[in-house]
Amino acid sequence: MGQADGGAAVEALCILAKSFLASGQTSQAVKCLEAVCRSSAPMPVAAAKTRLWLAQVLLQHTQNIPEATHHLQKAQFLLKNVHACQSLKCEVLSELGRCQRYLARPKLEIQQYERGIQVCISGNPSSEKDARAQWLVHFALRIMDVHVADAKFHIAHQWANQALQYAQEACNPASQVLVLLAQIQLHMLSQQTAAALELLSSCSSLFREQAQQPHPHPQPLWSQLQLQFCILRVLVMLMEGRYVELMATGGSQNVNTTISEMEQLVEQIQGAQWQYAWLPTGAVQALVCWLAATILRPPGRFPQAMSYFCRGQQAIDEELKRHHIGMQATEADLPLQAVCHYHCLLFIKFLIVEGAILVHLTQLDLAKAQRDLGVLLDMCTTYPTLLGHPLHASTLMLIGHYAMAVGDAKAAAAKFMAVAKSTPSGHQACLAAVSAALALLATGKAEDLSKAADLLQHQQLFRGLDASLPYPERCGGLFASATVLIRQGQEQEGKLRMTKALKYAHSHLGNHQLVAQVLNVLAPAQLQRGDTMGASSMLQSSFTLSKGLHDLPTMLSALQGISDYHSQTGDVTNFDKNSQYISSKRTSYVHTIENAVQTAEHGKIMQWQGFS
Repeated sequence: MGQADGGAAVEALCILAKSFLASGQTSQAVKCLEAVCRSSAPMPVAAAKTRLWLAQVLLQHTQNIPEATHHLQKAQFLLKNVHACQSLKCEVLSELGRCQRYLARPKLEIQQYERGIQVCISGNPSSEKDARAQWLVHFALRIMDVHVADAKFHIAHQWANQALQYAQEACNPASQVLVLLAQIQLHMLSQQTAAALELLSSCSSLFREQAQQPHPHPQPLWSQLQLQFCILRVLVMLMEGRYVELMATGGSQNVNTTISEMEQLVEQIQGAQWQYAWLPTGAVQALVCWLAATILRPPGRFPQAMSYFCRGQQAIDEELKRHHIGMQATEADLPLQAVCHYHCLLFIKFLIVEGAILVHLTQLDLAKAQRDLGVLLDMCTTYPTLLGHPLHASTLMLIGHYAMAVGDAKAAAAKFMAVAKSTPSGHQACLAAVSAALALLATGKAEDLSKAADLLQHQQLFRGLDASLPYPERCGGLFASATVLIRQGQEQEGKLRMTKALKYAHSHLGNHQLVAQVLNVLAPAQLQRGDTMGASSMLQSSFTLSKGLHDLPTMLSALQGISDYHSQTGDVTNFDKNSQYISSKRTSYVHTIENAVQTAEHGKIMQWQGFS
């Protein structure tokens, strides 16, 4: 066969390979590309491109990582004496790094990325200038990712700074934003929200500068960067407990501006493939739905929140299906690529179901709470490494909240205390201590009162509460410690703290359930002081809020307070009427609990011990 005939055959095989890939016939496409690789017709660069293509097909559609690695190494060898083609060399090294990541070889993965940096630095600076800068940023960020996975955050920050330097030297705004977003995520992992907010401000400046440029941004890259920026900004604000700011509305239809902005960006992207390494598009859409629902949950906009939870779960389930990850498969069944790339999908699914459970528990819809808790427990059992162990504390917290909902304060306290002890510090440890203290107080035992105080003191949530704590921890600490003080007879200091908790719950968290619960505690103190009007106003507000939430326990507490008010003011008619209403609601409450605890699902939830 002549050289011309050989070239024609190679071209035909490549066309066939594309056709087979388009129709989902991966094995046939692989055979075509393997035939091209065996051919002597292609020149070194063309042969390297073919082997790179074949390796990418193998990595995307098969578990044959060793074979993919072999073709990439051959491509690397073919390009060894080629002085140009920097981008091609970098792409080969990047894919070699990906292979090492799938095989859990972090040192070898870093080695490939460092070689990529050397290729960029040693090449002709004027050749492929933009691509060179992008590859330098890419490799530095990939090395950062490896160190993050190994919890070496100090080294990760160094590489993030190096990536930012590369982006700034190239005067590439998109790359600068990309690196800043990566740095923000690093600070979030360390719960350094102040540093994250500072970088968010820097990002905002870059977006404003680009908006003033005479040429529009290339789409959808800038829309994707903007959406990631919005998501991270919302996450940081949620970490700080600045819910009320996220609830701001505007426009003629009075829509939530934060949610609207994210949804508009999702619409602009229209499901396009993400142009840089972050999350699959379906995962981003599901994450936006989860954030929207999380913003809507505290003020009790449960129908809208549940609608977003449902949309988010649908999006994440479709993405899992697209990557052949089914809930019926075991963790061992997952391809290595799925373990490395798509554990985020399972994590987002967990967050969505967790949020729905919290709504069900607030509304005392225990049948749905049991159903969804069963889904999470099955997920944790099916994926112990990806979900079970990393989210063990979160699962215990949910079971604790469920136990409180069914009236088993002792079991709830045990779950919350287990989390507080296993999580030495941070957001979850503080909230676990608060939840444990409130559960101990609910047992009504004198010895549990001192235990609650000790637990709060241990987490520095009792005396000298840190003013730099995020609002959820600060508010929770004030509420729990105030309740302890009131039970200990220190009403004045307890009331002062409870008033501060009310301010945070209303002005920052926008949490109607917490506001109602605080009012239920404050009202009796007002009644004892003779402020009947103030007590009545508080109790009516609590009743209205809890009724709107369908929060039966809090509503019963408010109703009991209202009965006490009628009794003290001598209003016999309203006292009798209110007593009948309380009796009806309490009967409903008792029946709901009795029905729940008699189910098999209840036993499964309460007996769940996690993993050894």
